[in-house]
Amino acid sequence: MKTTNSFFHKRTAIRLLLSLFSCLILCSCENKQAPVIIGLCINLSGPGGVAGEHIRNGALLAVQDINKAGGIKGHPIELLVRDDGGTGAGAVEEDRKLIAAGVPVIIGHSISSTTMAAYPVVTSQDILLFTAYSATTKLTGKQDLFFRTCVDCELYGKKTAKLLNKRGIRSVAFLMDMTNPDFVNDYYRATVKYFRHAVSAVKFSQDNGGDWDTIMSKLLKKRPEAIILLTEATMTGVALQKLRARGYSGFRLATLWAQTPELFRYAAGAAEGLSVISFIRPTIDSPQFRMFQYEMQQEFHEAANARSARSYELMMILAQAMNHSQSLTGTDIAAELQSKTFQSLLGKVTFDRFGDVVRPVYELTVKEGRFRIIGEI
Repeated sequence: MKTTNSFFHKRTAIRLLLSLFSCLILCSCENKQAPVIIGLCINLSGPGGVAGEHIRNGALLAVQDINKAGGIKGHPIELLVRDDGGTGAGAVEEDRKLIAAGVPVIIGHSISSTTMAAYPVVTSQDILLFTAYSATTKLTGKQDLFFRTCVDCELYGKKTAKLLNKRGIRSVAFLMDMTNPDFVNDYYRATVKYFRHAVSAVKFSQDNGGDWDTIMSKLLKKRPEAIILLTEATMTGVALQKLRARGYSGFRLATLWAQTPELFRYAAGAAEGLSVISFIRPTIDSPQFRMFQYEMQQEFHEAANARSARSYELMMILAQAMNHSQSLTGTDIAAELQSKTFQSLLGKVTFDRFGDVVRPVYELTVKEGRFRIIGEI
């Protein structure tokens, strides 16, 4: 009888273990079949689309690291990458597809104009629109589901004027790439608000090509002491070459929009001595940043840069917020983002009640084909 009971207990124990093992397998399968889906919608094929590849790679690396650490509430992240082509229509079309896929967050877009087009479509659906690239002041100070890790044009304009005044500059000419009007117009307006001296502007659109002889003649007509290039990296590089050919020796200033490796490829040496206003320091002496640099090289065979660093930072902040939010809805994720300070790859990040962020702004310079920091403005 004792033997029979012992055999019975062993058999029951084996059945329980097999049942538990089956449950674990099923749970594991269910987790793999039910990832947390997040959308990434950026410009990959339109003008300046190469910069979008850096954004995508930084985000993909972050997803890989997040999933290695357990994902979101035990579920892996699946990143749906979409190409908006750098147009408002493309942004709306692709975001609607992501909304239909059930994403709680769309990371996008890579310029202010496409973000503005997508903004009402996304935020009206209890979906968080989260960007590291759109600085337009049209979305500043709004109680909504738009959040960003980049500073806005108002702060950029104030810091630009401060830098110009510090250098004793009394006349400025802006070169304005109107493929991104919500950024360049805002930046221009904010700078002129704080810079009380002579200002002129030349507008062009790279979509329609450009008569560079005419553009340069207009830009240099009033002999400005400084030229501010509100242009993306490739057009900044071309403009710098044209300025060098004209013998221009004044102060040249570009924005974060041009802080990518493509600048050096298109400038062909003409970027040397260029100043850049940015909230991204080119190098950060921390174990986290050094690991990021190493992983970017290993995974994508490219050096870390301002675009990939921003998307990596944003994804890591988002994952932390989602892991602690009450539910995976846009509203709850937004509430969690506002509730704490994040120690990120690029420094401390805190969001105000409108989802805007205030961060230090720096002056960089190009020296020997590399971005180097001069200091905080």
